[in-house]
Amino acid sequence: MFENSYKIRVSSRAIIIRDEKILLCCFGNGLYYSIPGGGIEEAETAKQAVIREVLEETGLAIEVGHLVFSLESHSEGHHISFFFRCYVNQDIAPVEPSHTDTNPYDETITLVAKWMPLSELHEINLVPRIQESLIKYVDTGVFIPAFWDGD
Repeated sequence: MFENSYKIRVSSRAIIIRDEKILLCCFGNGLYYSIPGGGIEEAETAKQAVIREVLEETGLAIEVGHLVFSLESHSEGHHISFFFRCYVNQDIAPVEPSHTDTNPYDETITLVAKWMPLSELHEINLVPRIQESLIKYVDTGVFIPAFWDGD
């Protein structure tokens, strides 16, 4: 049997917007931000992964909506991410996050979930750099599931 040793990291991310704010993962007291989510585990769907990851990182239970866009990146390895529009499940009380993420290259840089004003998206260091696509989606509400090459 052919075995492919090439590794691609596949992840799911949650675009959660409420009251003109977006939920982001803040690393290193604002050094950079990311969309909540993470790697898809074996035998897990992309939607199951984003539900699990958001609960682990933020303590919030979510409902997964439509696919907004996908991203392929070759920075620091080969990554493919799916970005879903998600909503906080108001029927389930928030819990303490069960997992504190760190930067894989510097474990002293930790994650804290923060609601950030949408008006500040242009000003923050969002990784990956998807501000333009994200702001366009927020402004228009139009999504076209598409493959976007972030490099």
